[in-house]
Amino acid sequence: MKVTYVESQLDAAPANVRDQIEPAFGNDKYNLIFPLQAYWDGAAITDKGTQKLPVGTGSAREVEVSYAPGDIWNLFLGPDDRVVAFDFHRGESGLKPSLAVATWGAYKKAGPLLISTDRRGTADGKPLRVWITDLADKLSGSDKWVNAQ
Repeated sequence: MKVTYVESQLDAAPANVRDQIEPAFGNDKYNLIFPLQAYWDGAAITDKGTQKLPVGTGSAREVEVSYAPGDIWNLFLGPDDRVVAFDFHRGESGLKPSLAVATWGAYKKAGPLLISTDRRGTADGKPLRVWITDLADKLSGSDKWVNAQ
C-alpha cells in the first residue's frame, strides 16, 4: 500500500491514515531518522564524552538523549559523527538496557541525509535486526524519486 499525506494536515486525512498508518509510522520514523527526530522533539541531549561501546569492542563519543518518563537513548558517534551503535534504556526498568543494543551500519545517502540501513544487536536478550530497503528521496520542488546510494 502506498499512502501520501502531510503530517501537519493529518486532521484532513482519511480515517485509516489517522488511526492506523500514522501511529504505525511514528515508530518507523524514529528508527529511520532518530538523531533528527530527537532534535525536532526538543529532547534533552547530553554529550558524555568518549565511552566504551555497548556492543563489540572499542569506544566512541556517547550522546545521551532523554525523553519523559525516563526513556534514554545513548547514541555512540564515530569520528565522522555518524551513529555507530546505540542502546535504549526503558524508563520504568531502572535504566537497565532493557529494549535494545545495536550497531548502526550500511549508511546510504538519501538526498542530503546519511541513513543507517542495517542495525544489528539484541532486544530484550533476543537477536535484533532492523534493516531498511528501497530507500529513496524526493527533494522539495522535484517530482523525481532518487534511490539512495
